[in-house]
Amino acid sequence: MSASHQKKTIVVGVDGSDQATAALDWAIRLAGPLSAEIVAVFAVSPPSYFGYGYETVPPSLDPKWRAQVHSDMEQIWCRALRESGLPHRMVIEDGRPARVIADVAYREDADLVVVGRRGRGGIVELLLGSVSHELTHQCDRPVMVVSCNKLAAKGRAAAGRPRPLGARPVRRQTSHSRSDAEPRRRLLL
Repeated sequence: MSASHQKKTIVVGVDGSDQATAALDWAIRLAGPLSAEIVAVFAVSPPSYFGYGYETVPPSLDPKWRAQVHSDMEQIWCRALRESGLPHRMVIEDGRPARVIADVAYREDADLVVVGRRGRGGIVELLLGSVSHELTHQCDRPVMVVSCNKLAAKGRAAAGRPRPLGARPVRRQTSHSRSDAEPRRRLLL
């Protein structure tokens, strides 16, 4: 079978956030023309016992919590994927999110990994970490990091509606201090 006729696979990290929704939207748009399968991945982070008393079970170890996460992933987080009609699977695994996504991408021989970016940056990213940043260092597959337009996400959330699949990225002109002072167009994701 020639390389152009092989099954294409896109792995996308999902967690219900606006950033993950933006990443899933991009994965769906890319998968259509490629006839690719999408593998949606949610990583259950290892429990942190800081802040839990001995009598309290961390939520990630509670079977009811896990059942709710599985339901949310199928019914809410990946609704657009289900409605797209594209071939897809959903995977939930335990572990650090970047490591889980990289491992799934390796096992699936993914052609592309798509993840959202929260845009914390600086000291906050240094202290709290960044899944997208860590993934770009750990994953041996191409990684596409999608930024979410925060104003658009807030507007969708306030209106109670998800971003439409066919929505186009926002374009705006920005001026940069260049010698010719010609404005550039920048594509915001």
